[in-house]
Amino acid sequence: MTQPPVDTRFEHPLARLTLRRYPRLRNETLRAWDGADLYLLDEYSNLGAAASGAPLVLNDQCGALALSLRAASRPEQDGGDVYSSGDSWLARAALQANARDNEMDLPDDRWRWPLEAWPETPSVVLIRVPKQMALLEAQLSRLGSMAPGTPVLLAWMDKHLPGGLVDRVRHYLGPLTLLRGRHKAHGLRAEVPAHPVPKASYPTRVAVREQDWSLTVHAGVFAQQQLDIGARLFMASVPRGVTGPIADLGCGNGVIGMTAAQRNPGVPVTFCDESWLAVESARDNMQRYLPEETAHFHLGNGLSGLAEGPERFALILLNPPFHRGHAVDDRVARMLFRQAAQRLLPGGVLQVIGNRHLRYDSILQRHFAQVRQIGGDSRFVILAASDPKPV
Repeated sequence: MTQPPVDTRFEHPLARLTLRRYPRLRNETLRAWDGADLYLLDEYSNLGAAASGAPLVLNDQCGALALSLRAASRPEQDGGDVYSSGDSWLARAALQANARDNEMDLPDDRWRWPLEAWPETPSVVLIRVPKQMALLEAQLSRLGSMAPGTPVLLAWMDKHLPGGLVDRVRHYLGPLTLLRGRHKAHGLRAEVPAHPVPKASYPTRVAVREQDWSLTVHAGVFAQQQLDIGARLFMASVPRGVTGPIADLGCGNGVIGMTAAQRNPGVPVTFCDESWLAVESARDNMQRYLPEETAHFHLGNGLSGLAEGPERFALILLNPPFHRGHAVDDRVARMLFRQAAQRLLPGGVLQVIGNRHLRYDSILQRHFAQVRQIGGDSRFVILAASDPKPV
């Protein structure tokens, strides 16, 4: 049964906008905002005069927060400035695309990546609680550089309440107020304390005993404390003797691409991810352990828009996500499979690991004439796909 088109009309007393997710997909099933966005905008409005000045928005998914605040800005008080910070390239691309759709000017310098400087004196900080608690902790620990008393608002969808959230926020900010629920969401109100804010213990280090590596893993990057079992299994399957460029697609901390670089010296490896902190983790780890090898780094939507290095590859290594945010969705994997089919050199191979129940083999067969299993265990399967079918 065909689903009705997803609603793109965002309405709140602060703004009426047209909002879409990014990348723009046909038959999109997910809205570009949710109740947590509405909740934060409600609480911002409740601050009244206390919200005068330029707000800072953290983890905006598609621009619902930043664009609503910009639409409601009072130039005589705050100059229309709204600052955003987040880890997701896709979130930033959605913000920019939605700003264009709504004919709103959004200066590039109003966006800050996670380790870049934030404005020191925002009027208020609005935080969508991210899926990765490590990222939230790293963000909360940075609030100590701001003026004591700066209001901090947090919100999350009830169905996505992280365990121990209230205690974690209290650890960094001290006294807080748990707000009433609405829009199927809840929130907290706190403020930057006068006492020093505790430092978060990020980045972490993850041991890779097979290679005697201790990898940098920035906050929010998958597998913060130890190498996950899927990555360890995938490492063992990385081939030797590759003669053309290699891509680590969805690189995370870079361990798979690093293994490929070590086993194929002199072959350039391109590390790709939509997480800024993942790309920075991979960059740091390559520079520490394999500085003599040629490496390129691409922050973006998979292999789309490669800015440096080769555009086609003899080997693409991929451990695809099967979520978009909290939602289970295999569209990201499907998109990456299509991209890989278009980016392989003649005779090239896409090597994929996934949970057996996801049945990636049937999806890959739509894009490749040859799909075979080359490894795995009771939980995971490793597939090699080659001979892309004509588009």
